[in-house]
Amino acid sequence: MMKVFVAALLLVLFGGGVKHATATEIIAHRGFSLRAPENTVAALNLAWEHKADACEFDILLSADGQMVLMHDKDTLKTGGKPGLVVAQTAAADLFKLDVGSWKGETWKGERVPTLTQALATLPVGHQRAFIEIKCGVEIVPALQRELEGMRLRAKQLVVMCFERAVVAEVKEAMPWLKVYRLSSAKDKQRRAIPVERVIEESREDGLDGISLSKDFPWSDALVKKVKDAGMELYVWTVNDPALASLVAKAGVDGIITDDPVMVRELLEK
Repeated sequence: MMKVFVAALLLVLFGGGVKHATATEIIAHRGFSLRAPENTVAALNLAWEHKADACEFDILLSADGQMVLMHDKDTLKTGGKPGLVVAQTAAADLFKLDVGSWKGETWKGERVPTLTQALATLPVGHQRAFIEIKCGVEIVPALQRELEGMRLRAKQLVVMCFERAVVAEVKEAMPWLKVYRLSSAKDKQRRAIPVERVIEESREDGLDGISLSKDFPWSDALVKKVKDAGMELYVWTVNDPALASLVAKAGVDGIITDDPVMVRELLEK
């Protein structure tokens, strides 16, 4: 009897599955980055306040092995000149940067958060964190240590990366975790990337889904192809209402957007 009670309690606390206000999961890109400075606690909290189903954010490894939120390899965009290379900079020096002022005076003094701080904003329940790795496999041991303590909240976590070797290693290290492969529509030589190749490689690596650029030729047929392969499907970064409506109707599992409020209002009409 006690085991049943405990199981029921865990289900209430940590969720028995992903639930959304709409049929399509709405993921705030780098937090609510339309309104707040990307990859900051402020942007994440603003997204949660506006009922985003999930927040996506980027992580890199500092020179002393700390996982910090940052999209670019250096801090020039958000931290100002001259810019520090994250992989060559101690976390303590990254934490001194003001990464909010570039977005407006309202956000002055916002700091670079750690992954621990970002995950601390995640509400208990059904909302999710989409963690995008922006470096190589060297981050996987640190990420595994960090996420091990959240195994009971596994349904609230997703890890993504463009690099095949990285997502394959994450899935091998943490098979209990959902892992998605990211893909642009074209490679560095501007050649189209066939969705069939992304699907095949992701299935070979035992992944749970794929997240494709908005620049793919989106259609009902494309979505069906992914779904027929047993893969979950997400699209990034959709800020155009017409495209958001098209992919939602086609049946994608989720939309990553800078403006989660716009997408929610559109899909709830």
